[in-house]
Amino acid sequence: MISAELLGTAPALDRLRGLAGQANSGVARAIAKLGLDLQNHVQQDKLSGQVLAVRSGNLKSSIAMSVAQTASSVTATVASDLDYAAAQEYGFFGVVNVKASLRQIKEAFGRPISAKTISVAAHSRRMDLPARSFLRSALDDMSTDIGTGIEDALRQAMS
Repeated sequence: MISAELLGTAPALDRLRGLAGQANSGVARAIAKLGLDLQNHVQQDKLSGQVLAVRSGNLKSSIAMSVAQTASSVTATVASDLDYAAAQEYGFFGVVNVKASLRQIKEAFGRPISAKTISVAAHSRRMDLPARSFLRSALDDMSTDIGTGIEDALRQAMS
């Protein structure tokens, strides 16, 4: 009969119990950093004229990142709360109602005129807006970096 005795089990078990907490906090930090990297990539590499032309800068400045952590998951979300962000990201085909407004014109029948303010009546307009992905394409661009960042965080927690 062969028997064995494992010496020093208490420190080994303590180390194994601590790995879960270290891995969780390391992954949470990595995901927060990757979320910020993704936010910067969207703002600097997608919304500075590369995918969408900059008009007011409102869409670019509306891109926000948040991190949510539970006992079993860590999630970073990069999104915009503007109404037209989804239409730009996914495209839109349909009819929209345009409110009555005032408009300044400087050209009539293709010829320049002195500036005039005119009243535009409320009306419906058919729109066919193609998709101009700035969020999903940025996520695709960074997918390798995201996977590597999470693996590195886990590897570091285990060492």
